[in-house]
Amino acid sequence: MANLQYNMSRATVNLFFDKRASKDGQGVIKWLVCLDRKQRLFSTGRKILLSEWDFLQTNKNKLDNRIKDEGKIRLWHEFYGETFRDELTGKTQTSYLKRAQIVIGQLVDHFTFDAFAETIANYGKEPERPAEQTDLIAALLAKADSMSSAGRIGNAINYELAAKSLRRFVDSFTDEERKEFLNLPLPRRFSQPRPVAVLYFEHLTSNFLTTYEHWMQHYGKAPQSKLKAATGASLTTVGIYLRHVRAVVNDAIEAGLMSRDNYPFGRNRYVIPAGANVKKALPKSDIDKLKAYQPITGTTEQRSHDLWLFSYFCNGANLTDICRLTWGRVDLKDGKLTFVRQKTARSKKHSQTPIVAHLRPETLAIIERWGTADRRASNFVFPFLNADMNERQRKQAVHQIVKMTNKWMGKIAEQLGIVGDVNTYSARHSFATSLLKSKAPLAFISKSLGHTNLKTTESYLGSFDDEEAKSFLNAL
Repeated sequence: MANLQYNMSRATVNLFFDKRASKDGQGVIKWLVCLDRKQRLFSTGRKILLSEWDFLQTNKNKLDNRIKDEGKIRLWHEFYGETFRDELTGKTQTSYLKRAQIVIGQLVDHFTFDAFAETIANYGKEPERPAEQTDLIAALLAKADSMSSAGRIGNAINYELAAKSLRRFVDSFTDEERKEFLNLPLPRRFSQPRPVAVLYFEHLTSNFLTTYEHWMQHYGKAPQSKLKAATGASLTTVGIYLRHVRAVVNDAIEAGLMSRDNYPFGRNRYVIPAGANVKKALPKSDIDKLKAYQPITGTTEQRSHDLWLFSYFCNGANLTDICRLTWGRVDLKDGKLTFVRQKTARSKKHSQTPIVAHLRPETLAIIERWGTADRRASNFVFPFLNADMNERQRKQAVHQIVKMTNKWMGKIAEQLGIVGDVNTYSARHSFATSLLKSKAPLAFISKSLGHTNLKTTESYLGSFDDEEAKSFLNAL
């Protein structure tokens, strides 16, 4: 039998035909490995006929060039040649004897039978990588965990939502769509269960993303119960999810997990949609109505009304920043408060713009009405958060405050005959609109909002009164 001797390991290997468990003249080809007069058999898993083995033994040292039978030629190359073409996968494989010889050569003086068994079993296999290095959905969830650990709960939630949305999208595929988008074969039998589809980075093409966008517009909002149907999501939501997907793809390219040539975003590829720039600011007449409104004292209605006005008067601060405001940031003597927007506190550590809001009689009254009794610098001004909460709990608490505030402000708006949206976000836009209409300089508006550049503020002006915005910008 053909064998190979390695001086350092002194191990040799031959092919062995094991017919002990054979049926119908078949036997299993095994590697017979010898070391220091000890022998061990290791199965290749390949079965052949005894007649085929006899042919191999006759030609084990060299294939007779007079043999023209293609089946025999392929059989010889599979076991004794250098390489052969696997008929199932179409890939070129190393012959059985050659791969055993290569493994022995790799192990050299570290050779043991156990090491040989492990190495030969993994021969030609790519090392397994963590799911997040190949699976886009797993990568989104891993990114969410990373953001959560860093206390960036808002971003963490958006990565989770993007992952869940893509999971729903992929799970909705027909067998034909699985083949088209994920390169999964059609099931051979109708009753055959479908395995869970994996969304690999290479599946993310322009066509896939365009189809996902259309699906989102029809089925993007998951039903709250089995009795209800999914409904469409806005292009703004599509944009939010896909910007987080793009961030994960960029990470994968940076880490060498995905080829830059396969990047699906950008010009002449897939362009992430931008949400419609809807006017969110209220006209002065509506703001005056809200200022003059007298809610029932001590109720959730009054608290909601106060929080909206506090946001409007304090530079359009959003409720996250209001809820996180500590007494150390409030200067009652000079009548001002200073804070950094939570939105940029972690993402732009080197370019934070402190916002200074001057307190008015209305905002001082709101602080007196709802402020906490313990005014130590580290304590929260308003009683919605506490030191024992983790970041996710704080995020949820703020979400509930926003939800209740929007609910009650909607009721107040209905009573006052206000048609526009009166939510917490409109307070921020209304603040900036008021500055714009008072002819305040763009730089002052930008600083008051906590923007780090004027372009961001200019994009804000697009959601204000069109004529006022044009007039102001034309004067620049």
